[in-house]
Amino acid sequence: MGQQLNPPSTAKRCKLCGQRFTNDAFFCPFDGEPLEVAPEAFSPSDDPLVGCIIDDRYKILDYLGEGGMGTVYRVEHRTLQRQFAMKVLRCDLAKEPELGARFIQEARAAATVHHPNVIQITDFGQLPEGIPYFVMEYLTGRTLAAVLQKGGPLPATRAVRILLQAAAGIGAAHNAGVIHRDLKPDNIFLLNALGAEETVKLLDFGVAKVAGAARITQTGIVFGSPHYMSPEQASGQPVDHRADIYALGIVMYELFTGHLPFEADTFMGVLTKQMFVTPEPFNVKSGSARELGALEDITFRCLEKKTENRYASVEELIADIEEVVEIGNEDSFRVKASASSFSIRTPTEFRLSDELELPSAEELAALRGSQTQQNSRAFWAILAFAAAGLLVAIAITAFLWINKARYESSEAYATPTSTPSDLPANSVSVQQSPPQTPAEPAITPAIPDNSISVPTTRPTTPRSRHSTIPSPPKPSTSEPVDTPPRKHADPTSEIINPWAQ
Repeated sequence: MGQQLNPPSTAKRCKLCGQRFTNDAFFCPFDGEPLEVAPEAFSPSDDPLVGCIIDDRYKILDYLGEGGMGTVYRVEHRTLQRQFAMKVLRCDLAKEPELGARFIQEARAAATVHHPNVIQITDFGQLPEGIPYFVMEYLTGRTLAAVLQKGGPLPATRAVRILLQAAAGIGAAHNAGVIHRDLKPDNIFLLNALGAEETVKLLDFGVAKVAGAARITQTGIVFGSPHYMSPEQASGQPVDHRADIYALGIVMYELFTGHLPFEADTFMGVLTKQMFVTPEPFNVKSGSARELGALEDITFRCLEKKTENRYASVEELIADIEEVVEIGNEDSFRVKASASSFSIRTPTEFRLSDELELPSAEELAALRGSQTQQNSRAFWAILAFAAAGLLVAIAITAFLWINKARYESSEAYATPTSTPSDLPANSVSVQQSPPQTPAEPAITPAIPDNSISVPTTRPTTPRSRHSTIPSPPKPSTSEPVDTPPRKHADPTSEIINPWAQ
């Protein structure tokens, strides 16, 4: 961490957890709440560690700043008489022993990266209270975030030089097996920022990995800076080195346009856009960005939602930037034009954001029209099916009714094939014919108690000439009776003789 040219006189505070921050964060990294300016005046000299001597080696001279992971001080090595920067783990985080161990572990890993564009870590130790710290080289300059606060895009030549150095530092870390996880302008330090020659130094490797495991981090919140977080980080998925390439793409977008690609009023609102929304073209954010040509294609490939569509390595990214950009004498700048044949940009149909982003007004209008036509076709199709079903039902009903009528007619016209000569006395007739108007009145005879008679009527239709009609027996002499009407019997039924005794 380096010395601020204009030390902050105010600090930001999270109203939910009470943590204080002096960087340019918008949201608390622990719970996602928007940060507010602390109501009380902030005086770096009020810090109790200023003036203390640590491990008989380092005297704390000044307070430099405070972030999500710890507080940074300017210190002097008493033997070497050389100034360094010391980062001390936050007191509330230091209460978790495993977190302190991881803090030192990540610092040791970052110390293995030896590159001109990566800050060098030189020592480790603990305060008397057991709070861990590490020591790194002291830098004089300012952060890229402080430069961007002036507003507007950076000159293209300066932006490309910063990006190439930052990418080189990230590449060296990746080759050493170290992933930054929280790359942003606050962690890109510019040495001699007011001079012509700028040197980039990357800070705070592995901080997000350590702080994300803290108990203070609210459940459901991914520790880090949402505006520079990759989609896989935003969704809580495992990350690899390509998360740093995405974050570098966000920094590129901001340098070239002067704006962040995704902004929202809430922590989760920003993360949602990181996961699902495609950034707007450069010329929407800044008119001067029209001249950046193929650099826009390179930036958008870094910002692909799917990791496999980004650059496979930082070395590939550097090679493409150097291929399309030519920086001449006196900072003259030339860049290749963007072309559809340029192989860097992945086809739109493979972008997750294009599959899930909100449709435009024109797309919504077309969708409504399409849905109206589909609904109309579906209505007439349903009506046709209903009509067809009704016709089938009518046809089946008519078929059954006709068959039933034919069956009843065949029964009505059926004739007996023989006439029995002797009938049992207790026979019961089961054949019934529809009642017809008799040709002559019928007189009901006296019927013995042991027989049952079912009167029948004469059919109105002519009989076949081959039919045999039985003759009624002679009436008894004791009680004359009229001849009963003739009966058309079923061939399979029995005929009852009402005069049988």
